Amino acid sequence: MRFFEFKQILTEGDARIDHAEDLVIFQGSKGAAHALESLKRLEQGGHNDTTIKWDGSPAIIFGRNENGEFVLTDKSGFVKKGGVERATSGADLEQFLLNRGGGANRDKPDRINFASNMKQLFDLYEKSIPNDFRGYFKGDLLYYTTPPVENDKFVFTPNIVTYRVDVKSDLGKRIQNSVSGVVIHRQLDETGNENAISVDISNFFIGNDVLAIPPVTVSKAPKVIDSDIKDIQAMVSKNAGLIDKLLSKEVLAELKLADFDKMLYLYVNQTNMKKDFFEWLKTSKVSIPKQQRMIDHIGGNKQGFDALWKIASSIQKVKDDIITQFDNHDADVQASIGNQPGGEGYVVAHPKGDVKLVNRGEGGFTQANRAVQR
Repeated sequence: MRFFEFKQILTEGDARIDHAEDLVIFQGSKGAAHALESLKRLEQGGHNDTTIKWDGSPAIIFGRNENGEFVLTDKSGFVKKGGVERATSGADLEQFLLNRGGGANRDKPDRINFASNMKQLFDLYEKSIPNDFRGYFKGDLLYYTTPPVENDKFVFTPNIVTYRVDVKSDLGKRIQNSVSGVVIHRQLDETGNENAISVDISNFFIGNDVLAIPPVTVSKAPKVIDSDIKDIQAMVSKNAGLIDKLLSKEVLAELKLADFDKMLYLYVNQTNMKKDFFEWLKTSKVSIPKQQRMIDHIGGNKQGFDALWKIASSIQKVKDDIITQFDNHDADVQASIGNQPGGEGYVVAHPKGDVKLVNRGEGGFTQANRAVQR
């Protein structure tokens, strides 16, 4: 298992792994080169470092505090001031969840069912953590109880994506022996500092009831069209200086546009580059004076601006083709959204930073996730 070294403070957001096409927005020409290198490596053995991005829910945090007491809560509960929702019993956890928002939803069947399910997990997870362990794990829950079997596959839908796991596979056999499954992402200390996972999670938990899902890599390398990569590399080489000038942090700071890259990202995430940027800007929450500063800055860097979007959309096209290939390969784990093959996506490990491959288009994870009422 590969562990990645980093440290951060747990807040409302997670450590971000960028979409391949967004790297040019956040890192300019170097980001574009990073994305292209990551995609090209996939057919040269890089697929062995590419894992399924599980769509689990809810995000949970569990472990033992400094006194050795077992704690189980969700992310919102863990970051509450004073640790007031770090539940040390199933009954407390249930009440914390029912009382959220002043208890406005405590009588709703969905909220009651959710709180009850979490209460039932408490003892199960407590028994799985060694008594001498101190600290917490953060992960996404995949199932509360052993999933049902359909056509020789375990089937579970923790959030939007439905997973089907071959009962005869190594993972399927582990699911068979488990009651609940969770994907572990990080380790936390008492103050919320996030660190690389320091234990071998495949052997750490006591018993089989709690299954910490190990990373699952894709089964087959995709075909990457070399001419497409070379065409994009040529665009990057030709326009590198112009793109980097457009995204210059020093210039943007002087123009009071320090979050310019975040505005570009928001546009991509909301429109998938299918709507004119300036039309989108008019309907955004950006103030009118700031909109004008953005328009003036872009006007003075039009060639770099146009090149940025041409490169981003070209990278996205290559990425989407790779995702389609991965989604249709035979594998022990198959994911789908509705009747369409595909899940949340994939994460490509890379020394310069991991890269996320997610379908943002019609029928893909991003669109489906945005459509859910929460």
